[in-house]
Formats: sequence, C-alpha cells, structure tokens
Amino acid sequence: MKKLPLSFYLQILLCAALWGSAFPVIKLSFAHLALESYGEQLLFAGTRFILAGLLVMVFCRRSVFSTFREVPKGALLWVTLGQTFGQYVFFYYALRVSSGTLGALLVGSGSLWWVLLAPLFLKSAFPTGKQWMALLVCTIGISIAVYAPGAGSGDVLQGTIAFLMSTLMGAFGAIGMKRVAPRFGSRTITALSLFLGGLMLTVVGGFQWEAFSQDYNWVTLGVTVYLAILSATAFTLWNRLIERYSVNLLSGFRFMIPLCGVIESAVFLETETIGIGIVIGGAILLGSLFAMSRIEAKT
Repeated sequence: MKKLPLSFYLQILLCAALWGSAFPVIKLSFAHLALESYGEQLLFAGTRFILAGLLVMVFCRRSVFSTFREVPKGALLWVTLGQTFGQYVFFYYALRVSSGTLGALLVGSGSLWWVLLAPLFLKSAFPTGKQWMALLVCTIGISIAVYAPGAGSGDVLQGTIAFLMSTLMGAFGAIGMKRVAPRFGSRTITALSLFLGGLMLTVVGGFQWEAFSQDYNWVTLGVTVYLAILSATAFTLWNRLIERYSVNLLSGFRFMIPLCGVIESAVFLETETIGIGIVIGGAILLGSLFAMSRIEAKT
C-alpha cells in the first residue's frame, strides 16, 4: 500500500476535532437554550443541517440542481437517510437521554459497522482473522465502558442502543456515498444530503415549532451557525476521503473521533465525570481501532 500523504492525516485530525466538539456543544445547548423536548431538539438539528447544506452548495463546482435531476433518487435517499436524517434522529435522542462522554466513545463503533458491511455492499475483502480479533476486542471495550461510564451518564442502556443505531445509519450513509460520489462528486452529494436531511428533521420535529420559536434567540442562532459550519466542513472533508480511500482504511482512523470527543466532553461538561469503565473500556476500544488501522495499512 502507498504511503499516505500528510494532508490525509491533517484532514482526519480536523474532522475528529470538529466532530469531537459537537458532543459538548450540543449537550450544553440543550441545557442553556431550554430545548427540553425531543421535537425542539430535532428542529434545532434540522435548521443546523439545512444551513450546512446551503453553505456547502456555495462551494460546489458542479451544479447542485442539475445533479439533483440526474442522480438516482434511490441512491440520494440512501445517503440522506444514512448520513443525515437516520443518523441524527438516533444521535440527538441518545444525547438527550445519556452523556456526551459516552456518545463520544461509542461513535467509534461506526468502524465496526463499516468493516462488517463493506464486504456485503461494496464487495471489498472480508475481515481477516486479525481484524475479527480486533473487532472482538472492540466489543469488549464497549461493554466495559458501558458498564461503568461515570456520573452524569443518564440512561446508559437507551443511550448505548441509540448511539449504536446512529453509527449504523452513518455506516450505511458512507457506503451509499462511496457508490454515488465517483460519478456525481462527493461535495455536491454532501450538500444535497445535508440540506434534504435537514428538511426531513425539521418536518419530523415540526409539531414542536411553537415552543422552539419561543426559545429561539441570538445565542441559539450563534450555536446553530457554529454547528452548521462544523457539519459543512467535516462532512465535506470526510466524504471526500470516502471517495478517494477505502472504507476499511478510514474505519481504522475513526478512532481519532472518540478520542477527541471524550477529551472535549470531559473538559467542557462539568456535570459529567469519566468513570473507570470509560477509562479501561475506552483504552481497549481505541487500542483495538488503532490496531485495525495498522492491519489495514499493511494489507
């Protein structure tokens, strides 16, 4: 395998740092912006992704409208439901009932789904014996982390299931992106999936529009703009990497996202503490994900 360029690692690090900051920012937003109901939180997510999609459209070289007419609607729906709507319906529910620290750690489980699903949908190689062993160790790490995540973790069982479903949807979205991006361009498909997914989230949360509009203020707008820029930047970079590199390779480097997320959540969320389970389980999980990246790099 060719040596990866420095730009690859810098893009991975930037995506990890941006997505890692989303956990504490969203969690703090729920508390300080009085977004108490699930519907309000989905509206908050919807406005974020609509704006993110519009921001990416500004930088698209290919016409967004012509792409929308030409792209197979089933493929676009796959990406939209996976990377935006489906992923964040579960993600926001999980953050609602559990902790940012737990979520930041469990986002690494997306690597497990990628390695398992890619051979079925992309006809890539099935995991080797060493990779199966790393997957088993990942599962053990998650189990330990969930057993003793620390104070302020809320409903750990519901949160864990929702976070795992969120990463599963994200994996399906990545597979859809891998299929359609080479023909239509990852940036244009990213813009469409963010915008359309945001509209879907807004429609689903629409029953709480009155309460959401009453709570909306300049602070809410500022946080929405930050998260929109975060999503526009991170998804554009990440989907470009998906277009250029193998899903199995990227799955190993996803260990940077939970690492950044756990650190940033621990620093900014005063109500949460890191329990012994997070420390031990997180170390096992991150170590096994790193091992998977090394195994993939040698193949």
